[in-house]
Amino acid sequence: MKKLFLLALCLFTIICKAQIKGTLWDVKGIYDVPQYKIVSKDSTIGIVYQGLTYKGKPQSVFAYYATPGTLSGDRSKDKNLPTVILVHGGGGTAFKEWAIMWAKKGYAAISMDMRGNGPGKKHIEGGFEEDNAQTPYFAITPGINEQWMFQAVADVILANNLVRSFPEVDVKRTAITGISWGGIITCLMAGVDQRYQVAVPVYGCAYLLQNSSMRQGLLQLNEQDRQTWVKQYDPLNYIGKTRIPMLFLNGATDPHFYPDSYAKTYNLVKDKNLCIKIGLKHSHHYGWVNDEIFAFINSYLNKTTPLAKIREPKQNGNTVTAAFESSAPVSKAMLNYTTDTTSVLMKRKWESVQVKFSKDQILAPQPPAGTTIWYLTLYDDKGLQVSSPLQFINPRL
Repeated sequence: MKKLFLLALCLFTIICKAQIKGTLWDVKGIYDVPQYKIVSKDSTIGIVYQGLTYKGKPQSVFAYYATPGTLSGDRSKDKNLPTVILVHGGGGTAFKEWAIMWAKKGYAAISMDMRGNGPGKKHIEGGFEEDNAQTPYFAITPGINEQWMFQAVADVILANNLVRSFPEVDVKRTAITGISWGGIITCLMAGVDQRYQVAVPVYGCAYLLQNSSMRQGLLQLNEQDRQTWVKQYDPLNYIGKTRIPMLFLNGATDPHFYPDSYAKTYNLVKDKNLCIKIGLKHSHHYGWVNDEIFAFINSYLNKTTPLAKIREPKQNGNTVTAAFESSAPVSKAMLNYTTDTTSVLMKRKWESVQVKFSKDQILAPQPPAGTTIWYLTLYDDKGLQVSSPLQFINPRL
């Protein structure tokens, strides 16, 4: 048994190195299963695990870990579980309810805090330090180990190492999803740590300096630090290397991640699906409750019914057509468009009209004159929706 464990550990290390080698995170300790201690037990397990060196000492990272067995109190039934890594966004923490939500769906789930906090957002000994509870997203310090983004990404890699070492976890069925800043990290991680089988960034994208609410924070840096941050941490440098399927989920008027940068991001990924919702609010809760996330992940890890997928629309005279694939019955199709020319993309007003569809094709009229951006949406019989790629009338967008 000991020999089998050591063999499995060696194989894990080899695979992990193959994925992360040559990146910024190819450092001592990143390939290890981190040491950890259990600090609480109820419906979830509270864990403090060891991160990379931070201010001369190993950083402490708090996380909630949940499985069907932790919910029921019978861990003996936890076997061959699919696993999901949950990455919080700005102002977030290790969300207990998020881990529980996935455990109820039959998953092992870990939700870690990347801000140095534990339960109740109270700082833990050895945790990352924030001034006045403000996360230094754009900090470029002389020592890279003091930069929040470097440590946050490492925290996620090590969380993956940790859960993959648990005997109840099926390492061939692992997923990652993140909200907002967690979506940014998920985009980055898709190209850095490809031990995952599937990824779902919610809201977050790349090209943050070009057009996003993060642009203002980057512009406050001096030119050298700004370019360093973009080179080191913007997902545009990593996401194009991914080989895994990704679902991009966002709101058409999201206040932080705008359609142009969003489109540039998903265009870097070969195997992708899109879900762009009109009126989707921006928050952790509004992000993680979208049923399309579970449907997409579960279709790859448990071979359940996949989401529909819309191909690139084509304009033929006064008609728009788009081929689609759907294993579930389709209930309706929509043409979404905006004729608004407000310079701030997130403030544009969108309109939607129902259009025709056949067995495998959407049939729509050409968007009205003056349209600046448009796309198609398909709904299945369960209300799950997918979108076509965004269509920009003005190429400068």
